[in-house]
Amino acid sequence: MKIFIPMAGKGTRLRPFTLTSPKPLLEIIDKPIVEHLIDQITSTLNTDIDEIIYILGDESYFNSDVVDSLKLISDKYNAQTKIYRQLEQLGTGHAIMCAEDSLTGPSIIAYADTMIQGKISIDSDVDGMIWVKKVKNPSSYGVVNLDKDGNIIELIEKPQNFISDLAVVGIYYFKDISLVRDHLRTHLKETLDPSKEYLLNYGIEKMIENNYVFKSQEINTWMDCGTPQLLIKSAKTIMNSTEKSNVENNLSEKVNVHINQPVFFGKNVQITDSTIGPYVSIGDNTVVSNSKIESTIIYKNAKVLNANLKNSILGSNTSYNGSSKAVFLGDHSQINGDEDKQ
Repeated sequence: MKIFIPMAGKGTRLRPFTLTSPKPLLEIIDKPIVEHLIDQITSTLNTDIDEIIYILGDESYFNSDVVDSLKLISDKYNAQTKIYRQLEQLGTGHAIMCAEDSLTGPSIIAYADTMIQGKISIDSDVDGMIWVKKVKNPSSYGVVNLDKDGNIIELIEKPQNFISDLAVVGIYYFKDISLVRDHLRTHLKETLDPSKEYLLNYGIEKMIENNYVFKSQEINTWMDCGTPQLLIKSAKTIMNSTEKSNVENNLSEKVNVHINQPVFFGKNVQITDSTIGPYVSIGDNTVVSNSKIESTIIYKNAKVLNANLKNSILGSNTSYNGSSKAVFLGDHSQINGDEDKQ
């Protein structure tokens, strides 16, 4: 089995945190978003992952450090790593076809801007599967339309009239991905209006027209990490479902500290005179003093003093002194005293 992960976007809605790191490599608790995604896909599959194919953007942003990080993730699954580049943002079908040479055999496509929780299993009798989640406002999503036998007969983007409330979460299985590849080859030869894109759905719909069978499978939880607020919300969901560890043993210094679970600490964290949690993740080598922190992600090598933070994200190597409001502070930045009130 292969896993294709298109991740060429620059995550502009998550700035300033994606100015220095691609969104899929931002960490929640102890691992990057993309690794959480792979974990959820592989944890219940009854098959080995032979290769993980990452489709990246240009090398100026997705540099050698990014590639090395992705190779380390693949190694954890005993999978080979293959890198392709999408240098123009021309749609989901175009992104997949940037990896054309690898589009053979049983494969999963999983978009790196989402995370899931729930069982992933594959029906060996079908040609493809699309994972879905029931939503309250289907007009905001792409949905699947099913026939009486539960087969997918149509993919509809943001339907204005009710067709289905099963939204596509961005994970697909193909018994032989070369079939969708062949249809996408034809699609990419078309000259599109500048407002249009080359879509993966085109290839899937052509397969369905040719009587290939696609089924849907609903997952338990679908998490979006597209904005800072959504990243915090997703972190809460993961914390609620992660086994609690004795986080106090991870502290290199602890003086007058009150902890409200769930809380997760990296290595060499120092905390004094503070209340931490619930829903707080603190990265390696971070110092916190005289602060109250709740529903917040703090990345590594940060220093937080005299703070009263909630629903906040502090990037790596930040310094934050004195504030009583939510803040999103990018890597290598600082706020001291009353500067944030100016």
